[in-house]
Amino acid sequence: MEENTENAIYYIKKSFELKNLKLYKEAIEHLYKALSSEDLPQGKNNEIVAQIGDLYMLLKNYERAIEQYEKVLEDDPTHIHSMHRLCEIYFILQNYSKALEIAQNLCKKSQSAENYANYFRVLFKLNLFDEIADLYKGLSEEFATNDEIMYIVSKTEPENKFELLEKIISIKPNHMQAKLDLGILCYEKGDIEYAKKLFDEVTNAEENPKAYYYSGLIYNLQNEHTKAIDCFLKAIKFDKKNVNNYYFELAKAYCDINWLNEAQIALLRSLSILSDSTPYADSIDEHYFLLAWIYSKKNDIKNAILNLNIIEKNSHVFNKAQVLKNMLLAKEGDIIEAKANLEKLYETNKDNPMIYSALGEIYKELKLYKKAIDIFKEGLNAFPSSFSFLSEIVDILIDDKNYDEALKYADDFIKTYPNCPSAHNSLARIYYRQKDYKKALEELLSLVKLDKNNAEAFYFTGLIFNDIAKPEDAVKNLTVALNLNPTKAKYYAQTSRAYSLLGSSQDAMLFIKEAIELAPEELSYKKQAAMIADESGNKEEADFYKNLVKSSENVAKMKRKD
Repeated sequence: MEENTENAIYYIKKSFELKNLKLYKEAIEHLYKALSSEDLPQGKNNEIVAQIGDLYMLLKNYERAIEQYEKVLEDDPTHIHSMHRLCEIYFILQNYSKALEIAQNLCKKSQSAENYANYFRVLFKLNLFDEIADLYKGLSEEFATNDEIMYIVSKTEPENKFELLEKIISIKPNHMQAKLDLGILCYEKGDIEYAKKLFDEVTNAEENPKAYYYSGLIYNLQNEHTKAIDCFLKAIKFDKKNVNNYYFELAKAYCDINWLNEAQIALLRSLSILSDSTPYADSIDEHYFLLAWIYSKKNDIKNAILNLNIIEKNSHVFNKAQVLKNMLLAKEGDIIEAKANLEKLYETNKDNPMIYSALGEIYKELKLYKKAIDIFKEGLNAFPSSFSFLSEIVDILIDDKNYDEALKYADDFIKTYPNCPSAHNSLARIYYRQKDYKKALEELLSLVKLDKNNAEAFYFTGLIFNDIAKPEDAVKNLTVALNLNPTKAKYYAQTSRAYSLLGSSQDAMLFIKEAIELAPEELSYKKQAAMIADESGNKEEADFYKNLVKSSENVAKMKRKD
């Protein structure tokens, strides 16, 4: 007798060991052996059958698990564990009506926060929001302040959602889903700073793709595009399923820093996902429009037009597409016709920010600076949150040599967008034109702290160091610029200038040759090469480049005559 009892207990203990090793099938076999033991301790039968059900659940064999739990409940209708498990299984199988029946029964037999939370979850899945409200009103304070119950209720009561989510966080500060939902709610209401704080708390605690995504949107709003890119890339990394919006916003952020190849890749990825999931959606036209814009920036007019022609007439981006078409018309040389068309479109499209940008660009091209400034000011009044109009006003005032007014707008720019690299770049340009090199360098230092991958900032810094006869510092910064973007001819030319100042003619010639290779039409680079060759005493090379300069000047004269 004693031996049999010990045998049954042995099988039960062994099954727990096997379960801990995730050997679930073997654990089940040992429990069946325990059940067949003649002298199993009294009252253990139902517990062992329920444990067998748990093991079948772990194996995702829900049919066999249900059989075990129902067997227990036939013998003991009050067996809470089996009822819990059945409710959980039916929830997983999306048989919510059956899960609801069990959840209601559970709450009648055993009132607990866990049981009510299950009840609320099932009601939510069945969209029985009125029932949720009625049930919640009748709860005791103990259950009504349970964080899981409040969270489910928050998803059904939009008018009380903010208060409920804040209460959840005050009770359970590590409830990250509540923080995420509250952050999204604040973002939608325009409370950006509080939303950002909440998203930061979530991402500091866990790799949450949705929190990264919304953080990216906020960084884009604040014109901190490199930070936005980092967030979107993390969102994509940690969520492989819902990546379409992530790729689209990533593409827009890349466009904002003029990384057009990267933007195109991200956009095409987004478009392929969207096209696979829906035969047509208005958002597809947004993708085609942005793709056309990227092609326009790359001067690929043909592909830009092809993408614009795909856009449906009833699309909300159709008018923007017409504006971009006329901008492309101007690029092809029909600037007067483009101007006339855009001025007509302006009369009926004043709610379209792109019309202000397009007309402003046309006026700039025609050197109608006053008209350009006026149209950008109108754009700024119509869309005060758009930093691009403020940036354009500053740039035109600089081009028009109106530095005092440019400085006034640039100060507004930096106050409104203290973490925007463009604002610091605008101030640097003004100070440079005013020959205040110290302040210009300070602004560029602030810029690279915000955007360490900004090649143009390092180039500009190198140029200033050359101007103030600090070629060693110039070389350091220009080397960084070239590492970040080795395709810019002017970077090589400025590096050549730095080596000339250092007295290293060989290096200077090496870099100016690279500049000429990248921009053979640029006359100044050929003159620079001739001067370097002269200074180094290489008469043959100096004559070669002088002849090249003459030849280029003759070609330019012929073109002017034509």
